[in-house]
Amino acid sequence: MTEQPDVWNPAIARVQSLPDKSIVLLLGGTDTGKTTFAAQVARTLAEDSERIAVVDADIGQSEIAPPGTVGVAWARPDAERLSDLKPAGTFFVGSFSASTLPLEHATATHQAVRHARERNAERILVDTTGYVTGPTARRLKSAKAALIQPALILAFGADNNSELLALAQTASAICGAELLAVPVPAGVQKKPTAQRTTRRQTRLAAYFGEKPTTVPVPLDKIVTLGATLGTGISIAPHLAQWAGEALRMPVVHGEMAGDVMTLFLTGTARPGWEGLSGAVADHFKARTVRVVSLS
Repeated sequence: MTEQPDVWNPAIARVQSLPDKSIVLLLGGTDTGKTTFAAQVARTLAEDSERIAVVDADIGQSEIAPPGTVGVAWARPDAERLSDLKPAGTFFVGSFSASTLPLEHATATHQAVRHARERNAERILVDTTGYVTGPTARRLKSAKAALIQPALILAFGADNNSELLALAQTASAICGAELLAVPVPAGVQKKPTAQRTTRRQTRLAAYFGEKPTTVPVPLDKIVTLGATLGTGISIAPHLAQWAGEALRMPVVHGEMAGDVMTLFLTGTARPGWEGLSGAVADHFKARTVRVVSLS
């Protein structure tokens, strides 16, 4: 779909009429035209301003930054697609699924919007995932609305989707934004799941290259967020080595969280290791011993 659908004209006109510094939040299910709309509106607005920002919060099908991140870019009048834009900022989420890490997802979206605000964006368009079903989706979208405070919420397909309409109304009520239902153009095509997966892998390969570089990082020199690593109190390296020898596995790090011991391996867990864990559990007074592979 390359031509601007007529059904989008009212929404485009409303975006154009918003005052400077306004934020527009795009909501809708998968394959409803949100990303294409964002690209077209951004291109149109960029004809009159160099400070039109696009925040790509669709972490599963990212156009601006790598999948698993929220990206922000400055629009250009010659950019046909969001993927034509150069990332001006990238904010890590750590998942391709919007339902997996909703807190990190909402936070990264807020960081991207703040990045654009602090650089004097005259308009900010926020594209989102197609995750709009269920209570977690409603909480996620509501959190985004509360954090970024949009002036306008565009709900793609809400004219034929009562659940989406209710979600959009909730988000609108939370932040006081104007709500406009946008029809889905007839030319929008559904993408098979396999196609989405392939495209995500292609985007990741393009970002990291054909031969990614391995970077050794000392575990005692880093802070982790949203991972099992770093959630407990580290045990001494020689004790982690002893636990590895007792379990006959390559243990490189160990942590205690209450009465749960977590051992981190450089390889995969050896079948039957549980039968050897008694001595380790007794030594550390652990109720549970679990292993996590770092590879």
